[in-house]
Amino acid sequence: MNDRELRSLSDEELEALMQAGASSLPPDDNLAAEIPPWRKAINRALLGIALNLVTFNFWCLNYILPFIGTLLLLLGFRAIRRENRGFTLCWHLAVLQAVVRYGITILNATVWQAEIYQLLAMQALPYVMSVLSFIQILGLRSGFRTARQKVGLPPAAPGTTALAVWFLIICILALMSYTGFLGWLLIIAYFIILRTLWKLPRQMEEAGYAIEPAPVRLSDRTLGGMIFIAAAAGIACGYLFASGYDMDWQPLSPAGQTGLEELRTELLDLGFPEVVLDDLLTEDLAACEGVLRIITDQKDFPVNGGRIVIREENGYRVQTREYDVNELRLTSVAVELPGERERWHIIHHFEWIVDPGFYGTESMQFWPAYHLAEGWSKGSEASGRVLYDQDGVTYTAPYHYLGELSYQSNSIFWGTQQNTDLFAAFSFPAKGQRQRGYVAYDALENEDGYIIDSWINYTHQNTWFQYPVQTAMENRMQGSWNLSGKFKLVQTAIQFYPNDPETFSDYGYTVITE
Repeated sequence: MNDRELRSLSDEELEALMQAGASSLPPDDNLAAEIPPWRKAINRALLGIALNLVTFNFWCLNYILPFIGTLLLLLGFRAIRRENRGFTLCWHLAVLQAVVRYGITILNATVWQAEIYQLLAMQALPYVMSVLSFIQILGLRSGFRTARQKVGLPPAAPGTTALAVWFLIICILALMSYTGFLGWLLIIAYFIILRTLWKLPRQMEEAGYAIEPAPVRLSDRTLGGMIFIAAAAGIACGYLFASGYDMDWQPLSPAGQTGLEELRTELLDLGFPEVVLDDLLTEDLAACEGVLRIITDQKDFPVNGGRIVIREENGYRVQTREYDVNELRLTSVAVELPGERERWHIIHHFEWIVDPGFYGTESMQFWPAYHLAEGWSKGSEASGRVLYDQDGVTYTAPYHYLGELSYQSNSIFWGTQQNTDLFAAFSFPAKGQRQRGYVAYDALENEDGYIIDSWINYTHQNTWFQYPVQTAMENRMQGSWNLSGKFKLVQTAIQFYPNDPETFSDYGYTVITE
């Protein structure tokens, strides 16, 4: 066709010719492969429900999968929120779940989470979230029934009904703490239900069901990116600003031990370590008035990973771990005081002679002499403080927590046990030198012949990178082997028979975790 013939065509003929040519063009692969809005939205919602109901307690999947699942619920139900009342209900519940889920995601990056979880409202939260998930499943069932009726299909959606029944059974078994064979059958049933649900959107689409996605101000990609960025920023702020305890650091008063100079001299003459003596509160120094004798024990311990050394011994290759640096010095002092029966003022002191880096929380657990209740009883509440030096100034603060605490521990050897121990919890700033502190208490004799056996278990945090954040005290209460290496435990004790102090037990060790 030449230009003259083309110009002589009418507008109608030209439009018909262009349409005929367009119909002969090959299809756009991207357009042909594009998933229709209805199926895309409901598949996201179904996958979100699946990820929220599945729990894998390894590799942090119990946090990652629900995080992604909640986002998929939000994006999926957002597109179909105006289709019918059932999907509208699912959308509102998805928004509520997102607020709670992402709030907890950030909270878990702070040391506050343990205290907040102890609140009654937070203890009820798992049950509330389970109820919301069940209502959401019912909303999904209602939405499917209404949508199917719209295109003339039978309203029954057996997959959604089965999912609701399955969820109820799971909740009942969880309340019963059931761990039997039925659990495996329910896992198989769960995947069968998901497969049934996955077929419903395509079936409805083939019957002619289609939607116009609800209008939104932000694209799915923008909304998802904003949520990920906000969560990442919240977690980063948690690590930077809320990974340690708030400590009331104040410059040390130079007049703290004024008027007790003679007692200081007497204690030093009897062998009281001066480094420990300088750190005592006035009341703890005064508590040593009338001292009869002093027994001390001091050891240095490593908290680093050390190095592997292989040697030849008697023809065999022997592998050992050696440590070039001992960072932590633990000193225990027992001061005998006058009275009708024996009374001992016991001081456990620590000092970091090499800075290991402080990343969050530290703790000390004590098994005092009176934990052998037959021989000794508690004579006073524990006292003490923490200190550090910076730019020639000594700063001091009370412990964040100091006192007895009841807790439940689990052990592969002893099972579940209820314990009550003395704990001290604290944090140090990232800068400073000679980080140190002590805890003191009195032990009163009940019967003659019992050993003084007083333990200190120091737990040091090795890294910021842990999720959820756990404090050193929580780690110690769990009594875990801690193979992750996030914490290291050092243990030692002062042990002797008061009537025969030469039987002093030189005992102490470091638990180094890889």
